[in-house]
Amino acid sequence: MEYFHYNMFNSITKIIKNGWEGFWRQGFLTFATSLVIFIAVVLGTSLFFFQGGISYLISEIEDKIDVSVTFKEGTLRATILEFREELVQLPEIKKVDYVSPEEAYEAFVEKNQGNQYMEALELLDVNPFLATLRIQAKSTDQYVGIADYVRRSSYIESIAEVNDYERGAMISSLRELTQGIQGIGIALTIFLSLIAVIVTFNTLRLSIFSQKEEIEIMRLVGATNGFIRGPFLFQGVLCGLFAAAFSFIVFTFSLFSLNQKFIELFMGFDVLAFFQSNILIVLLLQLLIGVGLGVLSSYFAVRKYLKN
Repeated sequence: MEYFHYNMFNSITKIIKNGWEGFWRQGFLTFATSLVIFIAVVLGTSLFFFQGGISYLISEIEDKIDVSVTFKEGTLRATILEFREELVQLPEIKKVDYVSPEEAYEAFVEKNQGNQYMEALELLDVNPFLATLRIQAKSTDQYVGIADYVRRSSYIESIAEVNDYERGAMISSLRELTQGIQGIGIALTIFLSLIAVIVTFNTLRLSIFSQKEEIEIMRLVGATNGFIRGPFLFQGVLCGLFAAAFSFIVFTFSLFSLNQKFIELFMGFDVLAFFQSNILIVLLLQLLIGVGLGVLSSYFAVRKYLKN
């Protein structure tokens, strides 16, 4: 048993040593392989950040979308609140806020202080704003149904206007656009991954060819395919690890240096905070893509050679 463990340890040590030497001996070819894998890792990681940014954007827009129900002047507050209580019982409604004419006036003044709209408002002797119910749905595809429900309700005679439900369609359009962009991104990632596999495959084929005599001798003395394949698989792992590590460093440095610009560019999405809260996922994703591409291409390169 001890002899078996010794032989296994010795074999693993030789595989790692030979793989390490092959990694550095290839020089430019190793760098080219790692660079292509690095590009694939960067693109895959960017897709993850893109998904986080889109989710943030959709969430922000959803919080601002509502069905605004404006009541006619003179409608009793009690009547409006009764209708509000009816609406909050509907399963598709998230919340219903009552905005009095006074609250609407104060919000307008705060938002438009010093501009031409405020000057026009000051010329009026009365408060032009009406009482409103702002209804938020649990899902963006429910706004049309909610607006129709309001129009069919017994309170329709007291309602002056029902509007803004059309903005729910904007979310649907945004989701469709996002899916299209994600599809393109995934296609590019797959394309670059295939290129990475091909480059790594050919690099290792050259490496195998340069060691053809050595491999033949190993086969003559009884070396198993696993022992011959091991150093090349380890070489692929090293290329993937190098690409993933470099990608992680580039993302970390870029986000810490340019976070404020990213926030302005992505409409308030804090990319650095997203990165910090998902740092393990990002690291695992990069390792998975990098090492996965390296090992996969190495395996097929050696497998094809050992079949010959």
